[in-house]
Amino acid sequence: MKLTNVSTLIVISILGMLSIILPIFILGDLKSYDSPLFPLIRTGIEGISKFSLFFLFFSGFMVKFFSDLSGWKIGLASMMLFPLAAFLEMTVDRSSHNMFPIEFMFYAIYALPSVLGASVSQIIKKINFKRGCSSAG
Repeated sequence: MKLTNVSTLIVISILGMLSIILPIFILGDLKSYDSPLFPLIRTGIEGISKFSLFFLFFSGFMVKFFSDLSGWKIGLASMMLFPLAAFLEMTVDRSSHNMFPIEFMFYAIYALPSVLGASVSQIIKKINFKRGCSSAG
């Protein structure tokens, strides 16, 4: 894998995390949750909103627009930091994340808006490419 792809995966991972955490500050009335290490992440996941889903979609759209990564890689990378955070919390407190297999399935579902955004971006890029080729010829 090229270094540019690795840096792109890091960027989408950070954008995915921000997509879940930023709405906490937009929606000030969310219930705050306790967590062994990352209470903001837990609050964001437990209080997932349309803002989070929109930010995930937009992140996937923008990353695909400026990169050649496949949509499913973008989607998986957008949620990559959440299982890592869960594993870290499980090592600190073994009683946390006792339903982690189900939690990880939700992370896969939460990756879908990024995949959808990347797909829409890919369609727009193809339409613009076809339009550019037909006007050039």
